[in-house]
Formats: sequence, C-alpha cells, structure tokens
Amino acid sequence: FTDKLITINTEDFELAKRKFKVNEVYYVPGVGIDLSRFEEISIDKSAKRNEIGVPENAKLLLSVGELNENKNHQVIIRALAKLNNVKVHYAIAGIGSKKEYLLNLAKELGVEEQVHLLGFRTDVPELNSISDVFCLPSHREGLGISSIEAMSCGLPIITSNVHGINDYSQNGVTGYKCAPTDVNGFAKSICVLTENSELAEKMGKYNKTYAKKYEMSLIIQMMREIYELQ
Repeated sequence: FTDKLITINTEDFELAKRKFKVNEVYYVPGVGIDLSRFEEISIDKSAKRNEIGVPENAKLLLSVGELNENKNHQVIIRALAKLNNVKVHYAIAGIGSKKEYLLNLAKELGVEEQVHLLGFRTDVPELNSISDVFCLPSHREGLGISSIEAMSCGLPIITSNVHGINDYSQNGVTGYKCAPTDVNGFAKSICVLTENSELAEKMGKYNKTYAKKYEMSLIIQMMREIYELQ
C-alpha cells in the first residue's frame, strides 16, 4: 500500500527493489548530518584528554554508541589486549547494559587502565577532535552516523564489514574493515593506523571530503524532491 519507499543504504535499496511490491523505491544517503558541528573544532587537546583520563601522548581510539551487544565494543577491547601497547587507549561514549561486562573484560585482559567508559556525552565533536582513530565494530547498522561524523572530523575509521557500514567504509581508503568477530583483524588494523601517522592522516583527509555527501542540506533537498515539495 506504499507509494514511495525510502531506504538509507544501498543494500536495503537493492533488496527493496527486488523483493518489495512497492510503486517507487528511493535511496537517500542517510538521514542527514549537520557536519558544521564537527568541522574546525577549536579545543585544548591536552586539557580535554586530561579530563577523560587519557595521556596526551597516547594514541586514542574512540567509539560512540550504546553499550549493548550489537555495538560489539568488546571486540575492540580484545584487540587492544592483543596489541600489548600501553600507549594505545580506547574511549567509549555511551551508556547501556554492557557497562559492567566491558569493565570486567578490560580488567580480565589487563587493559583496564587503557579503557575509558565515558557515559552519556554531549561533547562528541570535541571527543572526535582529540582522537586518532574511530571504531565502529557493530554486528549490524542501518548506516552508522557516528562514524560519518568522525570522518567529517578527519579521522580514519576501523569498522565491521556489514550492512549499511559498507556504503562508506572502504578497505585501505577510509581505514580498514573486518568481520565483527575478527579480533586479530581489528588488532592489525589498529596497529597499522596507530603506528603509521602519515597513512592515518591521508585517510582522514579523504574522509573529511567524502563525508560531505551526507550533509543535512543535501538530504533535505533529496527528500523535498521525493515528497514533490519543489
């Protein structure tokens, strides 16, 4: 009974065209992000890192999202333990039912001093700006807005190779991607990007430009055309 079906990733778009008996199917790249919030952030990096307990000279991995099974933060903690490098830290902004599990896992693996659960935050742009690599290891995502926000800040990304994330996560271009359960793959990816700053910077520069296709104003224009509001 639907006149127009709107999808936000290419996998769902192709599926809907093949399987759904609907009049028209559209692809729109996401729900729109106000990228101006994530560009040209002016901040005292040392002070901000000190606020969240991360050393100034550490390499900082960041994830943003609920502490739940799907977000799969545990795989990054396991990868961190494999690195055996105390200068690599991992911060997670978010709340959820897996908090105690993640804290206990970090302690069990001997990386509790390197893992920082930051809780609910309203300063994600600033957290992106003091980080070196963004991680999105989810089992499933419609798109994964938090990683696109990080890309707009010029961060390389390490992601899982699933569903909507595959729309923008390009191996060796935007960063690296692995199967959600591939601890060794995540560890290797983290190692490469934290030890090769020139490569990380090159990927981050590409990401900053690429993220512009998800800008709010572009999405609004596409939606206006779909709804025939022109």
